[in-house]
Amino acid sequence: MSKNSNETLSPQLVNQPAIEVFGLAVTTSNEAEQHQATQKIMPLWQAFMQRPEVSSNTTSPIYGCYYHYESDHNGQYSILAGLTLNEPASADLTEVDLVAGKYLKFSATGEMPAVIIALWQQIWHYFEAKDCPFERSFDTDYECYTSTAGVDIYIGVN
Repeated sequence: MSKNSNETLSPQLVNQPAIEVFGLAVTTSNEAEQHQATQKIMPLWQAFMQRPEVSSNTTSPIYGCYYHYESDHNGQYSILAGLTLNEPASADLTEVDLVAGKYLKFSATGEMPAVIIALWQQIWHYFEAKDCPFERSFDTDYECYTSTAGVDIYIGVN
């Protein structure tokens, strides 16, 4: 799947185990992220990428975890930029447990962050389609960065 928004999405249904992720978190909404003055996600990622846990990381993928949904993608939610750690090196890190269960896995490669934004837009359109065979659970969703130009986005489904 590429960043081409005209391409039909072909997500893969996967059964994921629970994943414990540690990182920095904020609460925001998609509406707030539309305005530079209220954006929280970009500053979150900038702060996280400067952490010593990230620069010394040699084993964990980087995760963008979405959880504590107020309602659906229109309400507030929490986002955590993090990674898996055997033990958190710092007390100021937040822990989130990604729920075990069924997820739809969407993948894309391309220039960051444009490819992520384009893939999320495709995902929203996928779930808004009248013939969509899946319903989002709005429990936990996450991005898993597979390379500097690749991302897998896992959407929890019922």
